[in-house]
Amino acid sequence: MDKVDVEIIRLLKSDGRMALADISKEVGLSSPTIKDRINKLEAEGVILGYRPLLDYGKLGLGLTAYVGLTLDFHTCCQGDVDTALQKMQEIVEAHYTDGEWDMLIKVQVENPSGLMGFLQRLNAVSGITNSRTIISLATPIKSV
Repeated sequence: MDKVDVEIIRLLKSDGRMALADISKEVGLSSPTIKDRINKLEAEGVILGYRPLLDYGKLGLGLTAYVGLTLDFHTCCQGDVDTALQKMQEIVEAHYTDGEWDMLIKVQVENPSGLMGFLQRLNAVSGITNSRTIISLATPIKSV
């Protein structure tokens, strides 16, 4: 991966639907060359896919919360927890972590009542022994 690939990735991060011609103008290479480079980045697993950046508030899911989970690896296996969490549509990200929590999940729900219902279902998952919730008040920096 060279400086041109890094620039292509930067441009696609800002607009995943950016036209090849526009990328071509920005980096100074032909559109077919840009297409070949993007194909290579996809084949190498650098670019994993293209997804919409959603405004959850406009979807009726305006409350963002982060939930730290403590897991009991003696009574369950990691795969069982993963499978259970993947079925919960409120979860938009999940990360195994090092530190205070074993896992940190990002949740999008409609309101506090929706969060409470979600937490009740979450805490019933076998292998989750404790959870701690932090509600987001604002998002001054967003990532893609």
